[in-house]
Amino acid sequence: MSYWIGGTPAQAEPMPSLFRGMVVADPADGGAGGALGVRVISVEEASQAFQAEVRPEDLIVQVNDTRVHSIDEFATVSHQLKGVAVKARLIVLRNGEPRQLLVHLYSYPILAAWHLTFVPDYDLRFAQPSAGAAYWARMGRGFEVAEHPDEAVRAYLNGLHQDPENLEMAISAFRALCNLAAARSREGRTRDSLAALQESTVLLQQLFTHPLEEAALLQIRTKLEATRALVQSYQASLAK
Repeated sequence: MSYWIGGTPAQAEPMPSLFRGMVVADPADGGAGGALGVRVISVEEASQAFQAEVRPEDLIVQVNDTRVHSIDEFATVSHQLKGVAVKARLIVLRNGEPRQLLVHLYSYPILAAWHLTFVPDYDLRFAQPSAGAAYWARMGRGFEVAEHPDEAVRAYLNGLHQDPENLEMAISAFRALCNLAAARSREGRTRDSLAALQESTVLLQQLFTHPLEEAALLQIRTKLEATRALVQSYQASLAK
């Protein structure tokens, strides 16, 4: 899987750089004479760095616990984090004042709208968000039919990344998470099953902050009834 929710992935797969879309340069003196940091020249508006409020003319002086003084040092840290870390803490100087910023690969739209931490597929881009959402919805339905709940979750969350206000997509993601919890339970993967249940609960809580039609409520109720026995079995095992 190339997605995970919360924490470090069980299996790390290739991921984009945390600092992709950001152009930096050495300070005016070329990094000599004890220069501090690397200067941000530009930041693409669609990038993670921009979402984290990194701005042109910021001076990056530290990445996590590593001080940086030159492009070479910044590039070294960047390469060390790529494919391993999903977030990094930056200390920047802006107009001489220090600021702490958190850059991460999680989807900012999903985090804001649904309180879930999800790393979307950054390699596939769509000019129209609606086209991207439609593509991922089709993929999600296909994976559900093929009984691949993990990929179905990933597809629907990618769709939410494209269109975070899409309630139908959110309900589909909730359904897929419940299916994933049941599948992992049948495989004896209790920890993964509980993690999926926890995320489905977070998503459900956010769904109930929106006006839902009767058909949507029926879908949710049906899936809740199907997962109730799973929760009861876990409770019974803990009581032993």
